[in-house]
Amino acid sequence: MPLAYADSSVLFAYLHPRDTLTHAVDAAVKAHSPDFVYWPWLRFELRHNLRLARVDRYGEIAWHALRAAESHANRLRWHSELSAEGILDAAEELSAKQAKHHDCGSGDFLHVAAARRLHGEIDEFWTGDHQQAALAKAEGLTVRLIK
Repeated sequence: MPLAYADSSVLFAYLHPRDTLTHAVDAAVKAHSPDFVYWPWLRFELRHNLRLARVDRYGEIAWHALRAAESHANRLRWHSELSAEGILDAAEELSAKQAKHHDCGSGDFLHVAAARRLHGEIDEFWTGDHQQAALAKAEGLTVRLIK
């Protein structure tokens, strides 16, 4: 089964039935059937965003889907070697190298740094963010831009 690093926008859309990227993410998952990298920063970011979305039944569906995926390791493949401290250092180095060339937020640099750390293991980097996609491509990652 292929392994993709998906940023939180893609994973959010994968879980939330009413996100603007949901149909595109579902189609890509159906076509490629990947597992997704999961690590502490990504877990925090995704959980935080889903907690904010728990304002209606769709948000509740997404929250329960995440909890089920986490407890059964369904599509989410845990990578404990991606420590927050180690990736923060890698993201700092990446920012020093690329910040002047790519208009990305700090979280984008964290995601690309983590994916770079797994470069030999992952097949693609999935994102819905054009700027983050450009940064990932500049760093040699194979990118699937979800639109």
